[in-house]
Amino acid sequence: MPQQQQDILITIIIASVFLVLIGIFLLVMLFLYIRKQRKNQQEKEELKNRFEQTLLKTQLEIQEQTLSYISYEIHDNIGQILSLAKISNLQLNKENFESKTELIDELIGKAVSDLRGISHNLNHNNFHQIGLYESIIQLLHSIEKTGKYTTSINATDANEIEGFVSENDIILFRIIQEIINNIINHASANHIHLSIEKKEQFIIIKIADNGIGFDTTIIKQENQGIGLHNIYTRAKMINMDVEINSSIGEGTVVILKMNI
Repeated sequence: MPQQQQDILITIIIASVFLVLIGIFLLVMLFLYIRKQRKNQQEKEELKNRFEQTLLKTQLEIQEQTLSYISYEIHDNIGQILSLAKISNLQLNKENFESKTELIDELIGKAVSDLRGISHNLNHNNFHQIGLYESIIQLLHSIEKTGKYTTSINATDANEIEGFVSENDIILFRIIQEIINNIINHASANHIHLSIEKKEQFIIIKIADNGIGFDTTIIKQENQGIGLHNIYTRAKMINMDVEINSSIGEGTVVILKMNI
């Protein structure tokens, strides 16, 4: 075989081997890509399922808390008011008719007002009508009406802040509710202070109480309370950082920080 033909044959063989190697390489890369895509899709499905399970659990917990809230309000507040109205009605006579009817009318009016307040607190449509800031004001007002707590709020540029959190306002409000619920149930406090401010590229909300405080090491434990778990879960949903500062006997400050 002439040298020239041998060179051509060798070139063809080398080119063929090279093309085969490229083909094998492309097939391997395609296989790895498909496997990675499937793995990513599987991880997305698992993440979606975990999120839906967490969301469902949160909704059920909110429902349970809502029913408990309604039960306590009806029993401890409205039930007592109506009992007083009933007693006043039984004491009616000619001598005290005018004063007693005025008292009964006042008590029934208060019961109706408190029922309307409960309805407003639970109504999402009402929340979106009045906005986050006014909903917080109403929440603090409802707490003060119990006579067990005093509250205060300091908010700068409330209207501006409202616009920044509009997409996540209901979740943020539920976080605030949960924090205040924890204060009521565990802190043995008598004052709650809430502040809202816009600082650089952040909305910062601080909720402080003058209660007994607690050991913050429990936050890192897996069996942390449902209330703390709910706060962190909802905060994660809206990419919000949560910082809890507390010590025994020194009260608690919860700081919520949202990037805008």
